[in-house]
Amino acid sequence: MIRSLLVRLGGVLTAGLLLAGGLTAPAAAAAGAGAVEGVFTDHAGAPIADAWVVAWGAEDGSYLAGTGTDATGRYRLTDVPQGPVKLSFQTESLLQWAPGALSQETGQVYQVPAGGTLTVDERRRPTGVIEGAVTGPDGSPAAWIPVDVRDLADDSRASTYTDDAGKYRLTVWAGDHHVGFGPDAAKQWAPRATSEDEAGRVSVAAGATVAVDEALLPTGTFRGRLSAVDGSPLAWAEVLLYSGDRRIHGGYTGDDGTYAFPVLPGGYVLGFQADPNGAEQYIPGAVDRSRATVHTVAAGQTVVADDAVLKPASVSGRLTGPDGTGKADFQVSVTSTDDEHGYGATTTADGSWRVDDVFPSDYRVSFTNPSGSRTQWAHGRSNSGDAAVITVEGGAQVVVDDTWLTGATLAVRAVDEVTGAPVTDFCVQVEASGGFDQGCAVGGTATVADVTPGAALVDVVPGEDTYFLRDRGNPVTLVTGETATITVPLAKGGKVSFAVTDRATGRPAPETCFVLTTIGGGGLPDGYGDCTGSQGTSTSAALAPGTYEAFAVAPDEYGHQWVGRTGGTGDQKAAARIVVEADRTVPAPPVLLDRAGSITGVVEGADGAPIEDADVSLTAWGFGPGPIHSVHTDDRGRYTIGKLGPYAWPLSFTAPGHPRQWSGNVGDRFTAAAIPVTAGATATYDITLATGATLAGKVVVPAGLPADGWRLTVTNAVTGDQMADFDSSGQGPGGTYRMPVIGGQPVRISWIATGQGNTVKTGWYDRATSRDDAKRVNLPASGTKRVTVTLG
Repeated sequence: MIRSLLVRLGGVLTAGLLLAGGLTAPAAAAAGAGAVEGVFTDHAGAPIADAWVVAWGAEDGSYLAGTGTDATGRYRLTDVPQGPVKLSFQTESLLQWAPGALSQETGQVYQVPAGGTLTVDERRRPTGVIEGAVTGPDGSPAAWIPVDVRDLADDSRASTYTDDAGKYRLTVWAGDHHVGFGPDAAKQWAPRATSEDEAGRVSVAAGATVAVDEALLPTGTFRGRLSAVDGSPLAWAEVLLYSGDRRIHGGYTGDDGTYAFPVLPGGYVLGFQADPNGAEQYIPGAVDRSRATVHTVAAGQTVVADDAVLKPASVSGRLTGPDGTGKADFQVSVTSTDDEHGYGATTTADGSWRVDDVFPSDYRVSFTNPSGSRTQWAHGRSNSGDAAVITVEGGAQVVVDDTWLTGATLAVRAVDEVTGAPVTDFCVQVEASGGFDQGCAVGGTATVADVTPGAALVDVVPGEDTYFLRDRGNPVTLVTGETATITVPLAKGGKVSFAVTDRATGRPAPETCFVLTTIGGGGLPDGYGDCTGSQGTSTSAALAPGTYEAFAVAPDEYGHQWVGRTGGTGDQKAAARIVVEADRTVPAPPVLLDRAGSITGVVEGADGAPIEDADVSLTAWGFGPGPIHSVHTDDRGRYTIGKLGPYAWPLSFTAPGHPRQWSGNVGDRFTAAAIPVTAGATATYDITLATGATLAGKVVVPAGLPADGWRLTVTNAVTGDQMADFDSSGQGPGGTYRMPVIGGQPVRISWIATGQGNTVKTGWYDRATSRDDAKRVNLPASGTKRVTVTLG
């Protein structure tokens, strides 16, 4: 953040900081440094003197060297470290980046040669002048009034002050502008508008001078004195104004704690911060802006608003069991309702606790048991939504006692679903409204005590040495003080064993990890199963019976691969089919690792321009978990992706402004262009991304479904790869959606409905509950396909 601020402040200020010792100039460059020189001219070709030119590190934005232009517009930077740089040029308030860019991000990267000279001549973008005279409400000249000009094209700003005669003159970029006058709290916009929304557009042609005179509107004044807790002056505190939700800088208190500044007539909430990083307080003595006093000021009126920093409070209490004995070692959290303030404590042997220096506000208090498995909110509530809101006033000593509610007990037994025989090696995980708990079987029963009463879901996790499969989401209702017993039948799966060697040497290859997936199951997950040991062998966890393909995540210098019958491949379709049967371990084909190669290239948009920060991957990673097995393009659109076995690979491209697509501009991975890779070498694949088609329509939330949000995910109907998604936060009127999807592919649409941050229902279009039952939607190569999705 500091670096960005310095860059945005520009060269003139940077030069001043360097001279004043505010920044440290780089040490003398090592041998191999070079120089940068050139001429800076205006848009008509005339030299610009006294401009400030700075070289910045292109990779980290660090300051490298700076200098001014002479009378002929020439500059020379010496001892510039060799390598990539960006160059900024500043005159007055105008900052640009070579060649002619308005932001550091879009500036060109230049290479400084070792021992040589880089020549960069720069021409300033076209400019004009805005000038005028500013008068006060009585018609007299308004001296030393801030003048602020905002460029409507790029949101850049130029500023100055009026002189003693109320006149100003400011060079600006050619184009359209808004012109503001006065400090923030009393700013008006030409012509005599009280908000920028009502400002007139000022058009400035290249080389032209436009006159904008302004008569200031009458103002009122806020003044007052702010004090610290002990009554001493609160010096250099920022005073803020709020007009509705608009936050306005008013000014700062002086050494004596006083402040005064002009404001446009109206109603304002006044606030201040005793600590620049601390909470705001509202005058007088309020911590909730929505309940703070609105101070009304009229033209010519002075309103006095004094205040003092609120005294810190303390919150304490005692947590006991139903029998009155103290609950020790419980974690106590005191959290403000706006999540701005939080305090913690641990109960002592008798259950007592205390937090001091609490900022006055509204709070909720929660208690968590020592294992972290259950949380309760004061007073005696199992979820935060039902918790008491406790108001803490300045200087108050608030007591919050609570009784830890008696929990429920859960007993789980597991049996073989075929034979009914007891299963003894398993653990359970319990998700209840108050938290998460777990326990393992002893004597054939897993018992979990002190669970939050109410509805809960139970997962049964069999031991790794068994063939039983994990069983998820078993519902149970838990009652205070009672034991609920459930029996869960477990199905048996099978396992896959792997033996991995170096193809060239035959030596075992440790630390090779595997993902077992199915055709149509989509991209690779974020994670993998067990990895091979020192002998190059491993065995998977239990899998449901079925046919799988194995993806090998290779170690060190080896390349990843889909495991084939006689070696690796980059194509899942060509991978070996591994048939898993219940109650047995089947061997995968021998896994032969090869040395890795790579693919490099340039990603361009449909307009032919390189795309920065495009994701290039060997898989279609899920939009939720995020990128895996991928790299990103640089500012020239270039990428290099490694760790690829020497086979032909399709690549996926996920880039801003374009739909996700596979090499060859298709949506089906199995028909994508495959790029041959050679061990130890780099193949080249450039791509110009296609704009594809558009999937649009409306999402209908049925009455009675407690959903306040939703998300759509589009998957290829053949591969299962995620190709697009849309979140309700971006919806249009009436629940409409619109998303780019690469055309010419069949897709299925899944949805998630959420309420208060939790998933309340999932499904597939059209009213299906599984991917296999979902309706296929055929997308055109271009144009728009409209689909109405009902969440139910």
